[in-house]
Amino acid sequence: RLPQHLYGGGGAGRGGSLYRMDRLAEREAAPEAGHRGAPAPAPLAELLQLGGPCALGDSVDVLWNPVLPEQVASLHRGTVRLWSLSHAAAASSASESGAAPSPREEGSFGCGRWDPHHAHALALACESDLLTLDTRSMKSAVAVADAHEQPVRGLDYNPNKPNTLLSSGDDYHVKVWDLRKPLTPVLSLLAHAHWVTSATYNRFHDQLLLSCGTDSQVKLWRAAAISSAPPSLDYEEADPSEVEADGIVRPYTDHEQSVFGAVWSAADAWIFASLSLDGKVVVNHVPPSEKYKILL
Repeated sequence: RLPQHLYGGGGAGRGGSLYRMDRLAEREAAPEAGHRGAPAPAPLAELLQLGGPCALGDSVDVLWNPVLPEQVASLHRGTVRLWSLSHAAAASSASESGAAPSPREEGSFGCGRWDPHHAHALALACESDLLTLDTRSMKSAVAVADAHEQPVRGLDYNPNKPNTLLSSGDDYHVKVWDLRKPLTPVLSLLAHAHWVTSATYNRFHDQLLLSCGTDSQVKLWRAAAISSAPPSLDYEEADPSEVEADGIVRPYTDHEQSVFGAVWSAADAWIFASLSLDGKVVVNHVPPSEKYKILL
């Protein structure tokens, strides 16, 4: 994936476009925006569009494969399409290399996520169902019917532990799945008082989970027992007061309206941001006490 390339999707009548950010190196070396001498924002150059026009609201998302940077999936209500990219000196192009319909006759895809551990695995949510797609054959590899009682709104793979998928849904729950044994979740949390719009793993310390919802709250969770680094404490000799149970670390109530996005910092393991319906962005941090429990 080239740092100057980015995808946008879901525009009116369009399934997705590839853009190039010009003068990226120049801007990184320049003073911060707003300071005297900072360069003016450069317009994005559109390189290509994925497919032809589509119906308004049909495009759901564009997902760039983190393992194979020349592969992109475009997610639509009734189908998922796979694209192969090629970049030449004069132009870039995209060719469709596969497609798969929604597994439900009247259902639609709601979200998706590439598996960072397996180059050809794409997790998808269709209404309340979960499935993983093998993009070599464009057929389902794992299917979990009615994984949630209501539509699934978010998916995220554990970045450090293979075959582990996090899901969030309109049933107020956050669930963790072992895709090798998907009959029941390994963890199920009644996380919010309304729809859970997003749930994500901390990329550095996957025992930390972040969720947000339409109850206007952001919540930080501890799930050490099912993480890539479970506690190694000898419980027979340990002081019970030192054994910290998994569960909620802290709720954050800075928003007044529904929160639709919460993301971890890519550079700092202890910083995260959230975005609510009214456009308010809040930056928060993991409590120091929780940070030192992980580090010490």
